[in-house]
Formats: sequence, C-alpha cells, structure tokens
Amino acid sequence: MRLTDFGMAFSVTASQLGLSLPTDSTIVYGVIMDWEMGGSTATIASYQTGDASLYLSSGGGVIGGGQHENVSNAAKRFVSLSQTFLYKATKIETKTLPTTDQIKFYLLTNKGMYGGQDIMNNFENKSSKWLPLFEEGNKALTELRQTTPEKE
Repeated sequence: MRLTDFGMAFSVTASQLGLSLPTDSTIVYGVIMDWEMGGSTATIASYQTGDASLYLSSGGGVIGGGQHENVSNAAKRFVSLSQTFLYKATKIETKTLPTTDQIKFYLLTNKGMYGGQDIMNNFENKSSKWLPLFEEGNKALTELRQTTPEKE
C-alpha cells in the first residue's frame, strides 16, 4: 500500500500496511514528525514497512519515498528508534499543528496514538529528551529530500 494522502498518514493502520503485530504489547508501526518552520509545517511520516513521505503545508513534498532503498532504510530506523521513546509519550486522541518553533512527534501503535513534543531551542542546545528521535527523523528527511532532483 502506498500512502498518497496527508490525512492517511495519521489514520493508516498496521493491517492496512500489511503488518501483523502482537496484541500483548504496544508496538510502534509508524512515526510522524511535525516541524513548524517559520509559519509553515513540514510533516515527515515513516512506517515499519519502509514507506516514507514528506508533506509541506505550503504545498508539495515527497510521497512514496520508501521505494528508494536509502529512504526505506532511514524510515525503518526512525520507526525502530521511536519504539524506545514510547515511555516518554502520552496517549492522545487528537492531533494539533505545532506552534511556533515547536516539533511534535506522533507514534502510531497497535494500541492507539501517542504524542510528544518540544521546542526547537531545546533541540538546538541538545537538552531535549526527544533529541535522538529528532536527529533520526532528520536523517529520514534528508534521504527523502535527496530523492527529488534539484530544479535549476
């Protein structure tokens, strides 16, 4: 299944991705990072399957980046690392856009959605408890951006 719709990024289920997850533990199968960037939002969505997409609120992005091996590998690492952040996250029912200089993480699990957030200053001064996940998300973002040819 290829994810092509921004709304689907948050609502896709493990079974829609073809994943069979155990029911006796909470497993992260997708992670979404929303990054407020000067009035617009960049959203990076990655899944256990290696599928990954970048959505820009200003329009555009990269959809279906997981067809590239480098993107797929980065997406899988991002999701795998997010499992270790589950204990820092809070179970949530709704999502909201990040405010100025804020970064939000949404962990999609077989037991619902979990969220966490911090402000950019804490990532810059390396005090954020979410820093390793942010850095891994940036690696996925870099790989996604490299799949798009530069325009001259």
